[in-house]
Amino acid sequence: MNHQKFDIAIIGSSFVGMSCALAMAKISPQISVAIIEKQNVFNIEKSNDGRAFAISSSSLDFFKQIDILENLQNVSGKISDIKITDYKSPFILDFISEEFEKNHQHFGAIIENHYIFEELKKKVLQQKNITIFCPNYYQEINFSDDLAKILLDDNNLVVTKLLLACDGRFSKLRQHFNIPTLTKNYHQTAIVFKISHQISHENNAHEKFLPSGPLAILPLADKNQSSIVWITDDEQAEVLFSLDNENFIQQLTKKIENCLGDCQIISEKFSYPLTLILADKFYHEKMLLVGDSACGVHPIAGQGFNLAISNIIILQKLIAKKIILGLDFSSDSLISEYNNLARQNSKKMVLATDLLNTIFEAKCLTISIARKLGLGIVNNISQLKKFFISNAGGFTNKGGEG
Repeated sequence: MNHQKFDIAIIGSSFVGMSCALAMAKISPQISVAIIEKQNVFNIEKSNDGRAFAISSSSLDFFKQIDILENLQNVSGKISDIKITDYKSPFILDFISEEFEKNHQHFGAIIENHYIFEELKKKVLQQKNITIFCPNYYQEINFSDDLAKILLDDNNLVVTKLLLACDGRFSKLRQHFNIPTLTKNYHQTAIVFKISHQISHENNAHEKFLPSGPLAILPLADKNQSSIVWITDDEQAEVLFSLDNENFIQQLTKKIENCLGDCQIISEKFSYPLTLILADKFYHEKMLLVGDSACGVHPIAGQGFNLAISNIIILQKLIAKKIILGLDFSSDSLISEYNNLARQNSKKMVLATDLLNTIFEAKCLTISIARKLGLGIVNNISQLKKFFISNAGGFTNKGGEG
């Protein structure tokens, strides 16, 4: 049996797993990092499937830190304005980039997933202190002698001081170690796809709150292409997926009020059932939950990947601080600090996105009237608008220890 020791081992190498590996490797060239991934992702180019992330300004700063931002800038959709509208409300909540700049902030970007994935992969393969076990999966995980011991399918043993579970919203590691988890089924489905359109998007992002759920139009690098995230109740989603292409486009055009002219779908259509997940604790022994394995939020504010990055930054800072002080970075105190800070950070986002979804889903007449008036009030009271600008979903979420 081959026996290899690492400072940090990561199970899962999707967006969060690779981002986490690069962040940990950047702390010091002396830190050894292992990635364990069961899918053969490092030898296969990720397809252009039309999905995109809204990347906040602080997440873009993180991309710069891990050296992937430069190559992504040319393929990023720029945002000059975010327009938020509510169904049949006369008001538009309008966030213009100049207002963000007055508050010493700037909008983020819309980047298609496959570009981010390929840049992360390229950088991981170049990083000298990252070792990849792929395709490999774990057979057993044991904790003893203050270490995590991972037996792989090829009977090799990976021994690590700290194990990071980056295996997604339905984490088998979280389930295997019986970490209690709050879940909430929203009975909604997100339909995600890419369109081409006749009229330029002019770098405008739109969030339209409709009776059956929100619809986001996210501007891509090509001025005549956008990414659509259409959230609706499960029943309507089934009906929409049963439509032929022509009728589906007709329904979409009605919902976006023909603001982009003639549209065509130029990607696959993906559907995701929406469920909130929040682990009661973000650790077990020497294992930490990172990303969706710890917390998966409603996509109404486009914050899923941004939340994961902000918690990676929390972990990176905590480990770096321990190393500078000459302390054990995998100590119980670090695990406790990460659990407290990352869970608090995640809980804020859970509460914000859940409340936002509840408000805009509400059928109650009083809430509906207040909501429609609210957009107009926010737009005209500078202090309220500043608050919304500093917390605008998907675009300016602060990373770090808050």
